[in-house]
Amino acid sequence: MQVIVNLQPLLSPLTGVGHYTRELTRELAGRQQAAGPVSSLLGLAGLRLNAVTVDHPLLNASASQGIAEPGSASAARARVGAWQFARRYLRNPLTRFAYRQAFAQRLRMHALVSRDVHDTLYWEPNFIRLPWPGRSVVTLHDLSHCRFPEYHPKERTAFFNRHLAQSVARATRINVVSQFTANEVIDLFNVAPERIDLVPPGVASRFFEVDPVQCERVRKTHGLPARYCLSVGTLEPRKNLTTLIRAFLSLPHERQRDCPLLVVGITGWGDERLPDGAARALEEGRIRRLGYVSDQDLPALYANATIFAYVSRYEGFGMPVIEAMAAGVPVLTANQTATREVAGEAALTAEPDDVEAIRGALIKLQDDTTLAGQLREAGRQRARSFSWQKSADALEASFLQATR
Repeated sequence: MQVIVNLQPLLSPLTGVGHYTRELTRELAGRQQAAGPVSSLLGLAGLRLNAVTVDHPLLNASASQGIAEPGSASAARARVGAWQFARRYLRNPLTRFAYRQAFAQRLRMHALVSRDVHDTLYWEPNFIRLPWPGRSVVTLHDLSHCRFPEYHPKERTAFFNRHLAQSVARATRINVVSQFTANEVIDLFNVAPERIDLVPPGVASRFFEVDPVQCERVRKTHGLPARYCLSVGTLEPRKNLTTLIRAFLSLPHERQRDCPLLVVGITGWGDERLPDGAARALEEGRIRRLGYVSDQDLPALYANATIFAYVSRYEGFGMPVIEAMAAGVPVLTANQTATREVAGEAALTAEPDDVEAIRGALIKLQDDTTLAGQLREAGRQRARSFSWQKSADALEASFLQATR
């Protein structure tokens, strides 16, 4: 089977959908020589449709972040730079429309020259299916734009409202990352459950066993304190950072200084106004914003943490929760949407808008070393049930279902 994958989500800096696309595409690329269902993998990126192998520049972590590499990688870096440049203009509705039209035309051209379009499957890992006359699989990560349109810019919500229902209707199979998201798809789009396949993300092995030398290097690079509470994710309203900060600021100052709050992530849309007292806490170092942290440093950033807090109001999966568990950090997360499902019984949970509950959980994780140890072990065991190999197996099974 030949598979076409839209590689547009790999334009850096990567967020959840981009990491998901990269890891699964890398798995598929590595299996092409085996006796699996995918015999040929083509990637659509930069208006090109080229063969995808494991050394494709967008599957390389350093290239996807714009990190320089020696020698023959210069051409790859130039292509990545061009894709990054193009991405800036995709936020504009008009240029995004033109870009989509160009992508769609590239697929139409391939369909015309293909000997048998029915032997080619198109996988769209990022919600909106491009026009393709053959069979297709579409991955839906969450439906927050339906439930909470106020958490998104109007143009993004309008784009999804205009295209997503048609994308779901025309796809041969629908992939989701959690049972929660599957239930949302069934409820909101009246999709038959038998059309839906569960393909959750995995956790890379680098999160499980972090080299102590790497931990120390990252501690020095970012000036990390001996103890800290970590929160990772795109800084936007649905991530609920404001409530977490309120809960943190309600702690005695001694606790804040002993275990400051470190916030990691790029600024998304509608970054929330910081609550009273946050500006001073930032000045005094009780709260720190590290911005975007590279893939290379992220595992050690988790592993060095005392607590991981992620109380998002809505998640289709919640990848940082499972990454923190893999790194052996006791986790506090929301008791709603997919994070409750992902965490299982291996984390403390709280109502995402209950400041007192979040505050109490932070204190408990700071003080109760027995509980923290139990959650570290339970979290590691929970995280081991998620691997990119299992995810790729599930994705290939979905591809086979789509071709029957």
